[in-house]
Parts: sequence; C-alpha cells; structure tokens
Amino acid sequence: MLLTKIRLTLIIVLGLVPAVLMAQNTPNIGIGGEIGLPSGNFAGVSAVGLGASVKADLPLSSNLALSLNAGYMNFFGRRNQILQVQDLSYAPAKAGLKYWLSEGFYAEGQLGAALPLSSGLKTLLAWSPGIGTQFKLSGENKIDLGIRYEGWSGKRDSNLINTSSVNTKGFAGLRFAYVFGL
Repeated sequence: MLLTKIRLTLIIVLGLVPAVLMAQNTPNIGIGGEIGLPSGNFAGVSAVGLGASVKADLPLSSNLALSLNAGYMNFFGRRNQILQVQDLSYAPAKAGLKYWLSEGFYAEGQLGAALPLSSGLKTLLAWSPGIGTQFKLSGENKIDLGIRYEGWSGKRDSNLINTSSVNTKGFAGLRFAYVFGL
C-alpha cells in the first residue's frame, strides 16, 4: 500500500515537472546542513539531531515556488546510567510551496514522509511550516538560512517508551544552505 502511494506521488510529481519548468523564472537547487532541536516528549529521547539535505525550488510565478526536499537526519539517543536510547535515523522526503513575502524573505510549508533508516522504526508523516531568508552572492548563487518547526507523526515505535498509541517527534529545525541558480 505504501509503495503504491509512493509510486503514485512520484508519477504525479514527474508529470508536473515539465509543466512547471515552462512557467518558471529561475529554478535553483540548494545543498545544506541541518540541526534539529527536539521539543516536547521527543526532547526526553534525544538532545540534538544533525543532518544534510538537498532542496530544489521550481518557480510557479514571481512569488510562488514548488519546493522538493530530500535529506538525512540523525537524532542522537540520550544515554545515562538508566536509559540507553538508540540513535534515530530518518530520510525525510517532502514537497511543498514557498511564498516570497518580500525580496529575500519567504514563508514555506511542506508535507511528506520521514522514512526510517534505523531498525525497529516506522515511516512517519512529515510536515513543516517555516520561514527563511536568502542572501545573494555572485551570479544566481545564494546563501539560504531557514528555521522551521517540523513534526513527524505516526504510530508509536515499539522500541521507545511512550504511553500513547500516536507518536509525534517534533523539533525546531535550522538549515544553512548554499543555493545554486540553474
């Protein structure tokens, strides 16, 4: 079932890309590092997450772009004399819309999946609203600084302590990226 949904999503995205590419000004792709600061109950499981991502922006109009994001995120498990929590590694894949509020400042929303890379974890629904700014460099290249809240929701992982049947791993995400104009 999940594989069918992933295939359908890929077919739709790949079908839209040619139409989007005709209507855009300048597409770009950014490569960046990410820091995740867990919040709520997730902060009891991990103190920090580190990762990297690739993000493409395909303009739909002068102020609106389709954003595609894929990456790797590892949350380091807390360890002490009582608790030994494993590291939680995921590959988030998201798509969304980026709206330019003014020159160099944007708001963005994305939706997708956090695919588990650690054993015993489940695929989770990923969602993230955020804001950011870009600073122009030479040519079409830019530096992108973004901040977001990201939530990964799904059924409880069997290897983590939690009393609820639904589990949300929430964190504040910081992204620093180099953006290449195409």
